[in-house]
Amino acid sequence: MTDTQSARHNVDVVVVGAGLSGLTAAYRLVQQGISVLVLEAGDRVGGRTVNVDVGGGAVTDGGGQWIGALHTRMYALIEELGLSTFQTYTEGNSIYLQHGKRRTYKGTIPPLGPLALVDFAQAQFRLERMAKQVPVRAPWQAKKADTWDSMTLGHWLDTNSLVDEARHLFTTCFTMMYAEDPHRISLLKVLHQIATSGGINFMVNTRDGAQDSRVVGGMQLVSTTLADRLGDRVLTNSPVTEIHQDDHEVLVRSARADVRCRRVIVAMTPADAGRIRVTPELPVRRAALQRAWHNGTETKVFAVYDKPFWRAQGFNGSALTDLPIAHFVVDNSPADGSVGVLLVFVGTAGAGPGFTWTDEVLNDPAARHTAFVRDLVTLFGPEAANPVEVTEKSWVDEPWINGCVGTRAPGVLTGYTDAATVPVGRLHWAGTEAAPEFESYLEGAVRSAERAVAEVRAALSDAVRSKTDHG
Repeated sequence: MTDTQSARHNVDVVVVGAGLSGLTAAYRLVQQGISVLVLEAGDRVGGRTVNVDVGGGAVTDGGGQWIGALHTRMYALIEELGLSTFQTYTEGNSIYLQHGKRRTYKGTIPPLGPLALVDFAQAQFRLERMAKQVPVRAPWQAKKADTWDSMTLGHWLDTNSLVDEARHLFTTCFTMMYAEDPHRISLLKVLHQIATSGGINFMVNTRDGAQDSRVVGGMQLVSTTLADRLGDRVLTNSPVTEIHQDDHEVLVRSARADVRCRRVIVAMTPADAGRIRVTPELPVRRAALQRAWHNGTETKVFAVYDKPFWRAQGFNGSALTDLPIAHFVVDNSPADGSVGVLLVFVGTAGAGPGFTWTDEVLNDPAARHTAFVRDLVTLFGPEAANPVEVTEKSWVDEPWINGCVGTRAPGVLTGYTDAATVPVGRLHWAGTEAAPEFESYLEGAVRSAERAVAEVRAALSDAVRSKTDHG
């Protein structure tokens, strides 16, 4: 990787975006003998994965961080790169606090009241049953697609989850998952996610679920390792401004290099891809999708301690609550436990009663940090009162990344169908939002990259055969 102007102006493929998906695509292409240049707008690689320094040489994850057993392509990539994983800390008790009553529990489901437990089970059963009716490759073809895509998950929960406590738990889970108010997310999108991402239990579970493990050294290490192997094929600080394609080649213009190539992989969320001028103009469906796309946005706030003291108390650091800030808390300490880190997610929008943050908390980091520590003291006692530091990673202010988690508003899936994945001439789409399975997960980023690479390789092979036939 280099910050100097690349001398390579003619390659087989340009990859736009040096996040996990773009770098995986570039790495796979190079392995197949295809010349590549990666153009990244920002000053770092990793996209929506980033390591946060918490002192003493330790890092925690400021972006996407978790993988689980069904994320087979991620595990394969991590092993291939010589990296390792460790399990999220789950030994000991979790804390459940509602209406001032604090209880402890083990496992995934907190100690709900009898009516709430029944209500949660029936709502989960119905969501899973509906999800089975959604075609994996074409969710817009579901028999009830128009109905399900015209309503939000939040509206469905309001109507079909009848006990406040159960509805609050569902809202907490999905708000954290999508970094967005469920009242802004299409029900059809969520049903498709359930159908293609292992089901609700896998999606919400830690042990044996989607939050089972992290990468030793931080998830961004996967991207930096890929970038190191790609070397000077990665050019940072070079936002792409224009892509012009014709019947023979593509010209990609960026801040620091103009590159001619045969194919382009755009590994960006559709909202970010909308900044690039494409000629000839994109098809209406793709252009409209980019304008309509919205990603959930949140801030990850970390309280850093000189040790994970809660473990000695018999706690695993996890908490589900109705406190002002700490709705969902998790132990985000590094693998060796050299420092203790407690993490909370703070969104930009409310998600119903109990999920509306005050303007002070949203706009003033100091107030946000003070309120977080106050909640931690309520949960874990006086030892939580004096963190070494409170730091955060905000995904609101990223200059080149439009939000951290891909969501779809009502009408997007049925209105624009497969526009997120269908190639446009010599342009191919990657990024986790272009994944047929595990969309919005790190696994989806890798799978979409491998799909785009397969498309590009087939196209280049067809071109060689055509040239030979006409030789």
